[in-house]
Amino acid sequence: MKVVRLVVTVFVIFLVSSCRTGKEEVKQEKFQFAQPEEVGMSSDSLAKIDQMVMEFVTAKKYPGAVTLIAKNGKIVYESEVGWSDSTRTEPYRKDHLFRMASMTKPIVSVAAMQLVEAGKLKLDDPVGKYIPSFSETEVLTDFNPSDTTWVSSATTTTPTIHQLLTHTAGVPYGFANPQINGAILAKHGVPDLSTHLPMTIEETAAKLGNLPLMHEPGAKWMYGLNTDVLGRVVEVASGMALDDYIRQNITQPIGVDNLDFYFSDSLTNKLTKVYLSTPEGTFTQAPSNMGPFYIPNYPTEGAKTYLSGGSGMTGTARDYFLFCQAMLNNGQLGDAQILQPETAKSMHKNQLDTISFPWGTGGFGYGFHVAGKDSQRAKGTYSWGGAFSTTFWIDPTNELIVIQLRQVLQSPHNQEIDGKLEGLVYGALNN
Repeated sequence: MKVVRLVVTVFVIFLVSSCRTGKEEVKQEKFQFAQPEEVGMSSDSLAKIDQMVMEFVTAKKYPGAVTLIAKNGKIVYESEVGWSDSTRTEPYRKDHLFRMASMTKPIVSVAAMQLVEAGKLKLDDPVGKYIPSFSETEVLTDFNPSDTTWVSSATTTTPTIHQLLTHTAGVPYGFANPQINGAILAKHGVPDLSTHLPMTIEETAAKLGNLPLMHEPGAKWMYGLNTDVLGRVVEVASGMALDDYIRQNITQPIGVDNLDFYFSDSLTNKLTKVYLSTPEGTFTQAPSNMGPFYIPNYPTEGAKTYLSGGSGMTGTARDYFLFCQAMLNNGQLGDAQILQPETAKSMHKNQLDTISFPWGTGGFGYGFHVAGKDSQRAKGTYSWGGAFSTTFWIDPTNELIVIQLRQVLQSPHNQEIDGKLEGLVYGALNN
């Protein structure tokens, strides 16, 4: 009888242990994979993406790209084409770290919307409630390029959180108008992109509130440092540094390993090289001196103090896919719910009302462009890209996610390669 009890006990322990192990294994499977045909796509059509990217490499328009495509929650295509270094000795890899630049904006926008859900922010809150220099704002009326002085007048209203999220607040980017916006920002030490210098977004957000807006808040859509200001609002409203907040509330809950503002110096070997466009339409590796604000090995070197909500994150295609999949799932990935479904849906609904979106069709939500019906992408597809030629889109109609990471600063060929990528992806759907 004792022997029988012992056998039963051992069997029960083994059974419980097996169940636990099985659960752990399932939990660890962050990525699911499928053949394209299993989700209604063509392998032969998707394989043409490799050839298309290589054509751009051969034409010396890009050094290469890492591409990821997922459908129905499963990765169906990944490729690494080209080389990270100019001597072509280091091929691109799936685990390479790419500077996401403005692909940071959707993530910081999610952080803000989480705080709206928590009651720590309201969409119609004035920005001045969190950054005092925005309590009284002025709009530019005249500018003297000879000495970078300007004339401004008081705005009729002040910017709101909604306007920061939709890029209608009037906060400029320097590169959009170097002779005016760029001169004003440079004079006051405000960078467009993340910087290696020992600066903080608290300092620059305060400066921006004292500089003139380019238009009345809410009057039109203008791309600018709105999400950098929003990142500082997130810090004030949450009581946390922006990077800590995002790790704790967004990236860690969904299982992200390598998508952050800064990394250890030891990971420089995983960091892709930066290239600059040439007047001839090709590219050249970035010099060691890229100007006062930037260094080629950002974000593994430098002061690591500037948390740019508009351009500061770096990561891998797979890690950014996890964020995209959470958004496609209406704020949920696995056991993590980073947004309530209605909030997630509101982010990719056009929030511009009567304001027109000047960059093509569709409109703009909270941190995302939203495609119109005459786009190659399905209506309602939401997306954005980055200054280093990164791009992504999320297509709810087809349950499709597409990410392509390149690393040429402001390449003149982005529209061309993006269009060809779209054509190949949608041509691979077996409708």
